[in-house]
Amino acid sequence: MSQHNPIIADFVKKHVHFGTKTVDLETRRTVAMRLEKVFSILPEEVLDLLLTESRRFSILILPDTGLPIGMRTKPTGPSGSRHYEIVIREEHCRFPEDLFVGSVLRELGHVTAELPPEDEWPASRGDRARFKERQECRADALVWKWGLRHYSMRYLSDTYPPHWVDRIVADIEKMLAEEEG
Repeated sequence: MSQHNPIIADFVKKHVHFGTKTVDLETRRTVAMRLEKVFSILPEEVLDLLLTESRRFSILILPDTGLPIGMRTKPTGPSGSRHYEIVIREEHCRFPEDLFVGSVLRELGHVTAELPPEDEWPASRGDRARFKERQECRADALVWKWGLRHYSMRYLSDTYPPHWVDRIVADIEKMLAEEEG
């Protein structure tokens, strides 16, 4: 774990909200420490983007739904003044640390890439699915650009079947090559 940074610790206290009283104190501390780690490993320019609130966001810890679902980022508001709410379920708090970190990094990829709200997505079902897949790839590609590929791979390999991981990795590599080329 990185050295304690009081600025990051204060930032986490202000931006993380527990929407449930069922999360015990020890889990709350663990989640706070893990989130501090996430912010401490971000590249300086990304961390500055978040600390200065150029990208406004909050993290909300909610009870489990009974169905295993992933973390998600919900953008609201008009372009230029959006707020992003990252929703983490209690089950995610029990993830191994590197899986938790990888999951949160992907969501921060959505925040930094300015994921638009769903009402701004394409209308047709097929176009929406392709758009969502492109946004996920974009968020993963950002995590790779930040030099944190190993956390992304931990998340991907625990979330998707191996043949999907291979395809996702190929898509990320293609996206990164297009951006460089």
